[in-house]
Amino acid sequence: MILSDFAMVAADTARSKAYIQAMIREEKYPALCIIYSEDCEGMGEQAKIYKHKEVQTDYFDVDCPIIFSLEKAGIPYVLVNSRNINSEQMTEVIRTSEEKYLIYSGYGGEILKKPLFQLGKKYIHIHAGILPKYRGSTTFYYSYLQEGKVGATAIFLNEKIDCGEIITQSVFEVPQKMVNADYIYEPYIRSQVLVNVLNKYIECGGFAPRSQENEKAEDYFIIHPVLKHLALLKMGYQENSGE
Repeated sequence: MILSDFAMVAADTARSKAYIQAMIREEKYPALCIIYSEDCEGMGEQAKIYKHKEVQTDYFDVDCPIIFSLEKAGIPYVLVNSRNINSEQMTEVIRTSEEKYLIYSGYGGEILKKPLFQLGKKYIHIHAGILPKYRGSTTFYYSYLQEGKVGATAIFLNEKIDCGEIITQSVFEVPQKMVNADYIYEPYIRSQVLVNVLNKYIECGGFAPRSQENEKAEDYFIIHPVLKHLALLKMGYQENSGE
């Protein structure tokens, strides 16, 4: 199924791979994928030389290049040779896209600036935490330390960090089998919430988001390495830096 109202804005990250592979598995394709990177040529070369293999995993194949996945599924894409989501080139590509909803999967720490919000688009972001309780950075770990569970929330982005209207959210148990937290499990749970977003849209013919304004909120900053290490030891996970 091609979702004509949806495009995806994808940086070259594990998270983007998780999103794209999840949508392909569910046969819910965006009408367009806008890929941006400082090395789009290199991404294309990786796709050409990639030797496809059937990977047995509960999550996704982090080694599969984004362009390979898109071409195999027949999903149209355009390349923007810039790492800056707010570049003039990216703004123009988004401006000329026909899709109303843009699934945003950018590089870590990026913030969309005002010009992008003036294009008449709705940006769907999947935050790795239950909002508004866990706003900010590395909330995957704060949530686990405080509650023993993790979660993800789909929102419509606005100019305030993690304050947009909530589309849907889910809580997940931490699996017993060891898995890389930053590059596999955290992107995976986000991808599952994205699938829920698309299913809700198809079932309801639209969205019915709710405001966060009257809910109690907490803001978190990048977790201290010692706290992160303790969380990973408790999970039994492999440690790695996140995106």
